[in-house]
Amino acid sequence: MRRLVILLAILCHWAVDLRGQGTGDDEATVRLALPQLAESNDPIDFVLPPLVGAPAESPGEAVQTQTSVIQPMSTNEIQSDARLDWLDDVQVGYDNGFVIASDHPIELATEDSDYVLRINGWGQLRHTATNFHSGTNDLNQFQLKRGRLIFAGNAFEPDLNYFVQLDGRSSSGDDVRLLDYYLDYDVGHAQWNRPRGALVLRAGKYKVPFSMARWMSGREFQFADRSVASTFFDVNRSFAWGVHGKLHPLGRPFHWDVAIFNGLVTGGAETGSSGNLDDNFAFSLRLHAFPTGDWGSTTLADLEHHDDLATRIGFGVATTRINRSGSTEFTRLRVIDSGLRLSDLLPADVDDYSVALFATDVSTKFRGWSTTLEYYFRTIGNFSGSQSEDLFDHGLWLQIGKFVIPHRMELVTRWSHITGDSGTLGRQNQSAEEIAAAMVWYLRQQHCKWVTDATYVDGAPIDSASLDLAPGNAGWLFRSQVQFSF
Repeated sequence: MRRLVILLAILCHWAVDLRGQGTGDDEATVRLALPQLAESNDPIDFVLPPLVGAPAESPGEAVQTQTSVIQPMSTNEIQSDARLDWLDDVQVGYDNGFVIASDHPIELATEDSDYVLRINGWGQLRHTATNFHSGTNDLNQFQLKRGRLIFAGNAFEPDLNYFVQLDGRSSSGDDVRLLDYYLDYDVGHAQWNRPRGALVLRAGKYKVPFSMARWMSGREFQFADRSVASTFFDVNRSFAWGVHGKLHPLGRPFHWDVAIFNGLVTGGAETGSSGNLDDNFAFSLRLHAFPTGDWGSTTLADLEHHDDLATRIGFGVATTRINRSGSTEFTRLRVIDSGLRLSDLLPADVDDYSVALFATDVSTKFRGWSTTLEYYFRTIGNFSGSQSEDLFDHGLWLQIGKFVIPHRMELVTRWSHITGDSGTLGRQNQSAEEIAAAMVWYLRQQHCKWVTDATYVDGAPIDSASLDLAPGNAGWLFRSQVQFSF
């Protein structure tokens, strides 16, 4: 092959001189740059023999040496075809989800791309068996508790973000619902060149900022599901306008989130003029910070195995006035410990009342240990009509976990307790309690894990398809769940 290339170079040189484009030299030197054929990267020099019948320009003129250089075509020149230019502007990869990013021109440093689509999905397949001695009949079923498909990213510019989450589950049959959809505009970065996430506007349907239990994703649970207390005091989702951001006082992250929304647990309600909502907005606020140490990527479990104590503290408040004309909210609140609707106990002449909820939480991580405590308070008052006495309920959930095999196997226990006088309309206090234990096996951190738990409930004051609990249930639940996400 090498000899063939050299021979072709000689022939080309002769052909040039014979066509009258050469210098008329009797002898010339050709330098070939053939690093792919040589053992070194140095060019190869050799001397061409004199051309037969190639006269000099003038008799007696000295023969001069001509040097020619032949270089291989570069990779960039080969790919300069316009039809392939788009390949330089498209990137596909895995960045906490399968990502296709485009900026026209495009680059996959997704935080700076104008057009980004991130696709995630996760699901929880659960087996539940119950042994109740009061309430509903026992259950023994496989269920898809959560089946989520998420489309998220940004469009037009990096500071305009979108989030869409679809949900399918056994309790909704074959229906797939639009669980969340909202837009974020990072006005702080776009308008004032502040760090990303410092001041962000949000509009859409999403989790209302209030409690830590609702704020975290279901993927991060240490048990198969939330506690009885966190479900009883839940605010859940709604259509909302909000503002949120992140600061770094003293070098530690501090998050804040405020919102105005349709009302408590109104995310699934019809919102047109004929819908079952009143005209009273609700307001909420959540703050949380990390006073010591790097918290890590997981919400509860100490998968990172912190050598130094990491802490998180938070606070939330939500308030609204509920009118009988909005049946979605008016029939939503339940009481302790029967789990009956408050609307079923109130006198018929009570048309509206006010609700205020408060939550505070503290969590720690240290050498495989994790603890979380969240406490709730709820006041219901300012009744119209004959009901005059304010109602007060409060409760908590305390959860402790320990990795017995680092990064793999975790043992967890939880206590949940609720006390209040809502069930007797202020005459006396009643209570409900939950005690649970779980084993979690992390196959690939939160992306793939197995959870087995056992829970005893002493009178459920909730009606929750997610927890498989109905009002008045008392007894045992046994759950085994496999979770997969990407």
